[in-house]
Amino acid sequence: MKQGWPLKQVGELFDVQLGKMLSPKAREGEQLPYLANFNVQWGKFNLENVKSMHFTESEKEKYSLKQGDIIMCEGGEVGRCAIWKERSINFYYQKALHRLRPKDKNTINPYFTCIYMEHVTSNNGVAKIVGETSIAHLTREKLCALKIPCPSKEQQDKIVKIISTWDAAIEKTERLIAAKEKQFKWLLKRLISDQQNNPKWHKVKLGQVIEDIGDGGTPSRKNSDYFGGGIPWVVIDDITFKIDKTKETLSKLGLSKSSAKIWPKDSVIVSTGATIGHVGIATVPMATKQGITGITPQKSIISEYLAYFFLAQTHLLVKYAQGSSFKEIRPETIKKLAFFHPGINRQENIVCTLNTAQKETAFLRLLAEQYRTQKCGLVQKLLTGEWRLKR
Repeated sequence: MKQGWPLKQVGELFDVQLGKMLSPKAREGEQLPYLANFNVQWGKFNLENVKSMHFTESEKEKYSLKQGDIIMCEGGEVGRCAIWKERSINFYYQKALHRLRPKDKNTINPYFTCIYMEHVTSNNGVAKIVGETSIAHLTREKLCALKIPCPSKEQQDKIVKIISTWDAAIEKTERLIAAKEKQFKWLLKRLISDQQNNPKWHKVKLGQVIEDIGDGGTPSRKNSDYFGGGIPWVVIDDITFKIDKTKETLSKLGLSKSSAKIWPKDSVIVSTGATIGHVGIATVPMATKQGITGITPQKSIISEYLAYFFLAQTHLLVKYAQGSSFKEIRPETIKKLAFFHPGINRQENIVCTLNTAQKETAFLRLLAEQYRTQKCGLVQKLLTGEWRLKR
């Protein structure tokens, strides 16, 4: 941290209040919206899933949020925080969160505090500042005693102004990504799902247009000779739309000691076990673990079209999944699914349109990640004094 900046305890700078504890009684009476830990993200709030409970009149005063309040996670990713900006809706917060309200707005800029907290949590977490090697919860006492840098308000404001430029760019890019993802879902529906009754399209059982289909397998973990042999082996985290590498590989011996098989390049890979509906295409020959199905289509079906078909019809995979402990859909059931497709030329046009949409989204994700990396570098330089601001 930059030398020369005074350190002050959080309790000196903020009024700190832990949120209301959940209880059966809180389910009675007027239900009011409140923030939970999962609603708080770095620098923003996710209000898509908001819960509610009852607050008495005195609790409304105690736990209501005001513009400029910092909301900080007490558990989970300890220290994760954002600033409440909403004016039009009365919101409250639960016990898993701290509310930090500046005591003197001429002394501390809450945005500067959030920038600092995000910086330190990315460098071994709040536990390092509190003085513990591990910490499950940041209690009010520990938070109030936490010492944070407090440069002049002028310096804080300048740093906030610089970082806010990057935050705005990240936020704008994330909105564009959300819009592109929504557009992609619309295209899937428009170009594939809505065409199931198109008289010009062929409607068959999926098994009629595939060369091969099968589940994967896993050799015994007790024998290290079964792994690390260079044969790509797909697990759920490896599945992207174009699968070109895997975290683990099998040896030829490991492959022979399991039910896995090598799927040729351009095979469609679909998760059909505990997590259903992740879809990708093998860009090199590869095997899969159990619960991940490989499919090789006939020449009349473009692999990418088949992959997009599964993305458009994921609900069918889920619908026909069976099992008591966890749901899965077996290859025999997949072969019986209704499959509809146009001729090769129309498949190529559909694939081209959807690929373009995917590439646009991928570019925006890369751009957002670059902005985040640049922001981290800026914060590091500004908080350590490597870059000094003119007075």
